Amino acid sequence: MKKIFYPLMTALVLLTSCVTDKADGPRKVFEPFTVENLEPRPDFWKVRPQEITDLCEKVKVGRSEIIAETPLGFPVYAVFYGDFSEPAPQTNFSAGNSSATVISYLGDRYRDPDVKQTVLYLTGVHGSEPEGVAAAANMIQMFETGKDFRGQTDPELLELASKYRIIIIPCLNMDGRSICPDHLRGQPYEVFRKACQGTWSDGSLIGWLGSKEYFPLPLDRVSFPGGYTNGNGYNIQHDCTPGDMKTEEAKAVCRLMARWRVDLLLNVHSCEISSTMFEPGLVDTPEHIKRGNTLYTKVLGAFKEAGLREDVPEMEGGDEAVDLTQLANYCSGALGLTVECSSSYDDIHNPKVCYTFDQLMESAILAFKTVMDDGLREPFNRRNLP
Repeated sequence: MKKIFYPLMTALVLLTSCVTDKADGPRKVFEPFTVENLEPRPDFWKVRPQEITDLCEKVKVGRSEIIAETPLGFPVYAVFYGDFSEPAPQTNFSAGNSSATVISYLGDRYRDPDVKQTVLYLTGVHGSEPEGVAAAANMIQMFETGKDFRGQTDPELLELASKYRIIIIPCLNMDGRSICPDHLRGQPYEVFRKACQGTWSDGSLIGWLGSKEYFPLPLDRVSFPGGYTNGNGYNIQHDCTPGDMKTEEAKAVCRLMARWRVDLLLNVHSCEISSTMFEPGLVDTPEHIKRGNTLYTKVLGAFKEAGLREDVPEMEGGDEAVDLTQLANYCSGALGLTVECSSSYDDIHNPKVCYTFDQLMESAILAFKTVMDDGLREPFNRRNLP
């Protein structure tokens, strides 16, 4: 039934000018953003909603689960690798962490000093940013078959993955992904901004900062909403106000982290400069900030060594943002970090160098491998067990 329903839903999204939402009344639906003479994508670049759905439905080595449905009717999948058989927590993280022992939340499996840590790889929070989605699809393919969609294997990645429990959400914002190009490689700044944050009715750019002045974005005032938002106009990355969360997508991520006691959230995005990583948020715990600073330096160093950026900038004291990444700590005590893959080239520092599709995707995979390698030497999250 799914194989019939989701392609039909995609067609309805693209052909219908208006659909009805039970809570919000008529919702404006937008035609996909197109780029003239856009370079054809390579075959391994699997980022379309139907491609993600097809891949997740075929998972056999791991386990896939639909954790939410988007406003436009797309499924949001999580794919699990490792042993996820333990019962649900008897308490939540907040209460358990304040009890006699946090084992009351973590469960008996954490009495084992060699317990595998749980890593959540989250991408596609902004549907206009496909680099992490492509990486997720190729990692799932490799975990399933031993090779990615390029026909390549990565023994280091496979060995690291065997030492963790891994959850992959290959595309959280399927609505935004459905109306955005497969990539923006080689495109100028203005095209990147149009695709990401959209345009007002008069054609002017909404902009990165401008898009955050509204929650939700007033869809009746835009000619294109950008892939930042879901079908209801919400930027899921900023749906993080406890007690007032608006999107099923963000709620599902939080439920997932709490249910499976996630230790590390790696939230993968894209930007118009060279690949980078945000410093840990200042609203986090001092221990998480210290651990996150170490990983920040190591990931950027790995990017520089791989030719994905020119330098490792000095830390500026922490990120003041409050967003979905920071909620990780409140859901399960997890360390949350945000990675930014380049979407094309370094628009500010070195615009003459346009990264290849392999490099655009490898940024996310390299960040994933770097943090997992370091996590074997020092846990992402010291649980303060008795």
